[in-house]
Amino acid sequence: MESRLFTELSGDEIKKILSYMEIRHYDPMSFIFKEGEEGNEMYLIEKGEVEVFIERKEKRIPLAKLTHGDFFGEMGILRNNTRSASIQALDNVSLFILTRSDIAAITERSGDLAAKFLLNLSEVLAERIASTNKEVENWFLINDALVENEQFRHLYFKTHKK
Repeated sequence: MESRLFTELSGDEIKKILSYMEIRHYDPMSFIFKEGEEGNEMYLIEKGEVEVFIERKEKRIPLAKLTHGDFFGEMGILRNNTRSASIQALDNVSLFILTRSDIAAITERSGDLAAKFLLNLSEVLAERIASTNKEVENWFLINDALVENEQFRHLYFKTHKK
């Protein structure tokens, strides 16, 4: 199983982590979870593709498409909080599931392995935060130009008519 979660882990270490995970299968267009639901597990895509999205004002806003080796739902094991987005299977999907209690068990049995795994998770999350920061900056600049620059506002709305 290839995933950035397993960077610099040996084959035996990967097998050890996978041994804590159960596999679930989802049909096309089925929901893995919906925004606002409680969650204490994360998912690693073994097969298939999913879409991450939120809904605002009855509009679906796609955030990402994820495939083999990608993961999602990590906030469920880190914060034990409600889901911040919805996830829907786009085709037949197989997922490895890791719970918050699985992480605690791995930490108890092999602190070094848990540290490596959580460091890999942290690196990906840091990249996602940096990417989100860039997107927020871009939206801020567009918003600022819309408010401050009449020519830009006119051009923007002319090219973004429905």
